[in-house]
Amino acid sequence: MLKTKVKVSSIENLSDARYCAGMGVEWLGFPLAMPLEKLVEIRNWLAGVQIVGECAGLKPEEIKALVASHQPDAIEIDSKVNLVLIQDIDLPKILRVNIDTDNLPALFASAAPYVSYFLLVGEGPESLQGMESSIEIWAAQYPIILGLDVPEEDLSEWVEQTSIQGIGLTAGKEDRPGFRDFSDLMSILEKLEID
Repeated sequence: MLKTKVKVSSIENLSDARYCAGMGVEWLGFPLAMPLEKLVEIRNWLAGVQIVGECAGLKPEEIKALVASHQPDAIEIDSKVNLVLIQDIDLPKILRVNIDTDNLPALFASAAPYVSYFLLVGEGPESLQGMESSIEIWAAQYPIILGLDVPEEDLSEWVEQTSIQGIGLTAGKEDRPGFRDFSDLMSILEKLEID
């Protein structure tokens, strides 16, 4: 069991999916454009997790078609998507917003009626620097999943002493099918485990 909700993005293989599910990750994000057979094959191995279809770069009509075929539990869209055009998709929506490029206060206010969570990402490790107090102000008003590079020593403080709703991580690549070094995810997820 983890201290907060965790979303792992960009999962493309069974190794990552099973590892994350076993660690208690809430949301497993798969590119929604992945072949349906591959997603079904991975999904059949999993229980107790929510499958998030990641729709980066897709148009509203493409999102609707893929949601119909792939049947995710939730979708993640980027800030360029017109939320009104996909409001009839009856699934939780996670809006991926970029702290470095999006006009966040305006975006939070306009998108809040349409989305369940905001996944806050950045361009690089330095995106978090100097933004801590702003993020806390936003997190007190909106459901934010923090997908920025949080120094591991600050992770517990973010989870226990701020209003964020969860942590966003990114999966890695398999070295070869079935072989993957999980040390990058492992150290963060182990820090989030309830003792």
